[in-house]
Amino acid sequence: MKAAKILLFIVSVLLLLGIISLFFPKEGISVGGMHFYFPSIEDVFTKQEEHTTAAQKMEEMRKSLQMQQYQDSLYADSLAFFTHFFQNHPSKIYLPNDNWDYFNDLFSSFEQCEKQNELIHILHYGDSQIEGDRITGYIRQKLQEKFGGEGPGLLPAVQPIPTSSVGQLASENIERYIISGALQNRIPHNRYGVLGQVGITQGESSFSAASRNWNNTFERVKEFQKIRLFVGRSSNHFQAELIAPNKKSWTGSIVEETSPVQVFSWESEAPLKKFTLRMRGAGEIYGVAVDGISGIAMSNVPFRGSSGTFFCDIDSAVMTSMMKELNVKLILLEFGGNMMPAIKTDKAISNYKQKMSEQIVCLEKWCPGVKIILIGPADMSTKVNGKLQTYPYLEKMIEALKEAALENDAAFWNMYEVMGGKNSMMDWVKNSPPWAAPDYIHFTSKGADRIGGLFYESFMLYYDYYRFVSEHKKVSANKKKMKSKTKSKY
Repeated sequence: MKAAKILLFIVSVLLLLGIISLFFPKEGISVGGMHFYFPSIEDVFTKQEEHTTAAQKMEEMRKSLQMQQYQDSLYADSLAFFTHFFQNHPSKIYLPNDNWDYFNDLFSSFEQCEKQNELIHILHYGDSQIEGDRITGYIRQKLQEKFGGEGPGLLPAVQPIPTSSVGQLASENIERYIISGALQNRIPHNRYGVLGQVGITQGESSFSAASRNWNNTFERVKEFQKIRLFVGRSSNHFQAELIAPNKKSWTGSIVEETSPVQVFSWESEAPLKKFTLRMRGAGEIYGVAVDGISGIAMSNVPFRGSSGTFFCDIDSAVMTSMMKELNVKLILLEFGGNMMPAIKTDKAISNYKQKMSEQIVCLEKWCPGVKIILIGPADMSTKVNGKLQTYPYLEKMIEALKEAALENDAAFWNMYEVMGGKNSMMDWVKNSPPWAAPDYIHFTSKGADRIGGLFYESFMLYYDYYRFVSEHKKVSANKKKMKSKTKSKY
């Protein structure tokens, strides 16, 4: 081939690649579960700076959350570490009035629950970002490993969306109603319970649950010993019977008969992996709690498509009764993502802040003494002038949600900042393996575990501080006693 033909061939190839780069979507395309990108002309001829991957950034974040085991001799260094974290770290939890002791009563309850044979409940509310037990599953596993507990927590009477923790079946004559979200199906009254949904049963019905054994199923949810059925208004002769794998069955004892909620409770001497409830009569089913005898129970409560502004619409008597029976000590609220596409003005942000403030106040009223952590939305990408980037109003909305939390005695965790801030979602999508889906909104299961892990480690630093202060007070008290005894000898 002559030199002129070779040159013409090279120019033709470059021209073809240039044309492809002009029309190939900048955000890439997905084929068979894989995502492909094509560099633009600007990308090719512009000198690229060395780019830190999402995995590298999160590993640096994880390492920065670690500290050496504290000792009395290292008091100043340990205190300096905590002070720096609480004031400057992107993964810190913002606390009302910067009160570093905000979680002290909660941590004390965590430490005592197994010793006192007490079951403590955590409710994790969110949108589709937590669906399928994502994020919740990781946090629950770690907390139960540390403080005890087992089981997946509170389950709805009817579960249309599979989760990685437990499989469920319900008879067809149980009608499901849910207060908010894309699957919303409201009932004329407002008696939904803490799950924001209710199952209406007539005549004979059944509910079955069995632990999963999937690759992403966490170990602590696979066994349980305590089953509780929460029933609202029902016929006078409503009955519930539990059938265990050993083919034994027994009728549940009602541990709370006062209106508006009755609780049927069963405890098994040996751990269970599956069970069936048979019910007779008409009743409103608010959920089935599947837990251990003591320790931590944590429920995953997703509302696909919801902005989280529905809590105050739920019957307060039902909520108060269930919160008390469940012994709820901590509530995580993870909302905002579904509201973001509708936010076009500062006024819209102000309105949303007001709505979320109202929800926090309602929850605190129903559950006195509860600690609430509002988790801001993750980074989300949209096209602006044909280019993918963070939603223009996202940072302003996150700041408003932080204000809504802190102004109402709740804490705030900035998931957006922890991810890496502006345009970090694109790095999470490009990560290998992907930590986020090609919609540039939702985490993959691996990404959910990563963000759940960062939340857990951040939260536990406040527990470490609680232990650090407690131990130092003991050491100081012992030193004072020793000095006092020494002086008395002379």
